[in-house]
Amino acid sequence: MKTIYYGWIIVGVGVLVKMAGLGFGRFAYPMLLPSMRESLRFNYFEMGLLSGGILAGYLLFSLIGGILATRFGSKRIVITSMLCGTISMFFISRLSEFIPLLFFTFAMGGAGGGSHISMTTLPMTWFKRERLGGALGIVTGGTGLGIIITGLLLPYLLSTLGGEAWRECWIFMALLTLLVGLISFILLKEKPSHTDFLSLQVDQRNTSGPVRTKGSDLTLPAIFLIYFIFGLAYNIYVTYFVAFLVEEIRLTEGVAGAIWSIFGWMCVVSGWIWGFVSDRIGRREALVWNNGLISLSVLIPLLFHQTFLLGLSAFLFGATFLGTVTVIAACVGDKGMEKRATLYGWVTLIHGIGQFLGTIFGGYLRDLTGSFQLTLLVSLIGFVVCVILTALNRKG
Repeated sequence: MKTIYYGWIIVGVGVLVKMAGLGFGRFAYPMLLPSMRESLRFNYFEMGLLSGGILAGYLLFSLIGGILATRFGSKRIVITSMLCGTISMFFISRLSEFIPLLFFTFAMGGAGGGSHISMTTLPMTWFKRERLGGALGIVTGGTGLGIIITGLLLPYLLSTLGGEAWRECWIFMALLTLLVGLISFILLKEKPSHTDFLSLQVDQRNTSGPVRTKGSDLTLPAIFLIYFIFGLAYNIYVTYFVAFLVEEIRLTEGVAGAIWSIFGWMCVVSGWIWGFVSDRIGRREALVWNNGLISLSVLIPLLFHQTFLLGLSAFLFGATFLGTVTVIAACVGDKGMEKRATLYGWVTLIHGIGQFLGTIFGGYLRDLTGSFQLTLLVSLIGFVVCVILTALNRKG
């Protein structure tokens, strides 16, 4: 009887881990930002600082999580991160003062960073280079699954449970994160066994290798620089796009949530699509096309405010942004280093610095100008620069 290679079980659990650690712990905040701001009577700069707290924790523990995963194993870091995320979400749901909220948003971001690094590097020990991009893309799609849940469910809870409904939303996500932690404890395995490799050989014996393009790899300095600029550009969009729709375009929270869910639906498949594409045509070539499309997605809301075109913007952004995350992770996996978790932690640290600067700078520009136009323009410029740098970088 043909057995399923256990690496795909690891990938399946990875989808749930990314859903909870990033989909809830990182990307639920923009959906709850307007109602939290109104309830807590914070200004946009303070809300930007809370988002910055999430990013600061994510930034710091991306590096620490990578080091710890190298030393103690990825499974332990995943489980610890899920527990930390559960506790943080619970306390965020109960607090109203700025400083305590800043502390627990920082802790929640740290949990997201730890789970992201450890869960991304774990499949690197289970899959060969020819299939690594596709496997990592499926895992990355868990972030999109979390965004779908928040985009569809949170607006409903916000509209039916009253002005403090954002608190119940955080409790709900805390319970789901705890459940994912339990599943991870039961099913995750650190390394393949001999029988796992036998199953893999049976599964792959009739598959042909991908066509790789000469010089398609990115240099390590280019990976750091491109991922830094990409982090700055994309986090502006994902942090303030819903607020832009609700407060500047004057869409209802339900319509804005539906548009955000389009973004989430595309995130589910975008990582796998771009990981598969990068396995076939090369990492650098895939990244050029990816960042070209994401630039177009940010240009659309700068020029057009029709609901359909705003939905198209979310569609294109969701179809691309996790593609960059997947391709960069695959680039690190291609290096074949023993301490890949530590290297990926450093790469994500630089990426996180870009995100931190992006969210703070984006909130500052919104308060300064009273509009999101300049904020989105900065995001667009960042993506265009990524296209240029990727196209110019050649190795081989």
